[in-house]
Amino acid sequence: MCGDNVMEMPIVFLLLQLLLIVTADAVNPGCECLLFSATYGKEYGTFSSPDYPHPYQDNINCLLYTFIASRDEIIEITFKDFDVQKSHLDCERGDFLKLFLHLDRPEVNEYTPWSGLLCGGFTDIPHVLYSSGPGLVLEFHTDRKPGNASGFLGHFRFIDRRMFQTDGQKLPGTMCDHQFISSNYSLTHGRFYSPRYPSSYPKNIKCAYRFRGRLKERIRIVFEEVTLQKGDLSCLNRADVIKVFDGRSSSAPAITVLCNEGSELEVLSTGPDLYIEFVANSEWPGQGFKASFQFQAIDAITSDSPSTEPERVNNSPHNKFPPDNGPAVSATSEYRPFIY
Repeated sequence: MCGDNVMEMPIVFLLLQLLLIVTADAVNPGCECLLFSATYGKEYGTFSSPDYPHPYQDNINCLLYTFIASRDEIIEITFKDFDVQKSHLDCERGDFLKLFLHLDRPEVNEYTPWSGLLCGGFTDIPHVLYSSGPGLVLEFHTDRKPGNASGFLGHFRFIDRRMFQTDGQKLPGTMCDHQFISSNYSLTHGRFYSPRYPSSYPKNIKCAYRFRGRLKERIRIVFEEVTLQKGDLSCLNRADVIKVFDGRSSSAPAITVLCNEGSELEVLSTGPDLYIEFVANSEWPGQGFKASFQFQAIDAITSDSPSTEPERVNNSPHNKFPPDNGPAVSATSEYRPFIY
């Protein structure tokens, strides 16, 4: 929600079943707040800038779009149109839409860290955004300069956050380390994700994913989607990378290093242990990754699979991977970075 007149969450879910417009003290005392807490049986709800598709007014001091999901849900925002007058390269002045994607509660004030700023045209922004929790806030601000920009139109829906739950065991005392052990009492296959996925991962994190198979098993990993800090093709000296090692730790032989963006990237260990390290130190975090794992019996591996070397990411020119520097995921689409 917005501002200092914040109700407790259980009361919110009982009372905020309608779209409300209220005035509240939030980022500043002049903020007006629109609350969205339901789609009323439809697949998605709709939100837009004032007077859309006609040009929005100038001198909108603070208009907050506050989305409230249930405790086990996250919010997906999809922009269908976007035209906000751009007067500064980084959108910090003039007209902009400020994003609050990582909220413990659906409320903001002048001290709440924001996730990014959007301005310009439809091609300048990410078209889909996700919250990392049950609250998401967009702050719309315009300056005094007159213009004819039409503003924005978007859809929102609420998604079960348990769809993105890592199947491994989180290690106590760590932020994001997980282990996956093959046994008679565990799954032989499952899924794992970067922190906050499908929302953006935090800055300055290091996560380890440890896979322990049984004696005659090996581990197959498929990175279904990878969206890290966007840059050149080489993964050397990149701030955000995924490193895969053929053993129990980062001292084992490296299989591959992934960066940038890619999809359906497969890795296969030579034995029962695999270690994955995700390091993110950039100022512009991406969405992260989603991946699947499977413990496979070595006897069941087909004869055309390599028996002594790990299976590596496709290094063909078609996939634009640099042959000299090891596998690297090529950037395939435009994503606007965010500040965290």
